[in-house]
Amino acid sequence: MNHPEHPRRHLALLICILLLFAASPFVVTFRHGILVLNIIGTAVLVAGSYALSERRRLFTIAIVLSAGSIVSTAFLLVFAQHWARMVSNACLFVLLAFFSISILAYVLRGGRVTADKIFAAICVYILIGFTWALAYDLADEIQPSSFAGPTEPARSDYVARIMQMRYFSFMTLTTVGYGDVVPRSSAARTMAALEAVMGQLYLTVLVARLVGLHIVHGSGLRSGKEN
Repeated sequence: MNHPEHPRRHLALLICILLLFAASPFVVTFRHGILVLNIIGTAVLVAGSYALSERRRLFTIAIVLSAGSIVSTAFLLVFAQHWARMVSNACLFVLLAFFSISILAYVLRGGRVTADKIFAAICVYILIGFTWALAYDLADEIQPSSFAGPTEPARSDYVARIMQMRYFSFMTLTTVGYGDVVPRSSAARTMAALEAVMGQLYLTVLVARLVGLHIVHGSGLRSGKEN
């Protein structure tokens, strides 16, 4: 069944993601920076759920997973223990992976290429980077010293470690690989290789799909006018 599409339902998510991405290095230096980051993060969850609101089952799942992520993050702020960090990262990982897969399904399905579909495609690419960052941090929690860098944040500094893993994730996803943060364990190296391959396949398959849909839609419009 085809659902009516809101023309900007993925734009709100893209704006929130970019705001979180760009603001986090500066906001954390403020006194209440962590609180501000949590507010922006919550806005991302709300915008992500809204992006799926026209598919009721997915929307319900998104609400449940978002609520679980918010609760686990609250536990982390209160207890700041190793187990709380593992649970929080695991919940966020599952939620972001769910958002990525659900929105990607929308991008790849048939229909004309709209601005909203392009916004959704960009959202998925950035969400993939965030998702892998959480996976790397989980790997480092399970096997300490899985990554090495010029500076090593204290294990108690959750935000600094997540930001370092986020940086490494996007350098790997885009295959830039500056080499200042490197994987040391076999598991971390395997994960980095998989993310690099995923980043390249995503761009190749996505661009081909969107161009193909655009050509098909353009041909259909021309045929309609000729008839």
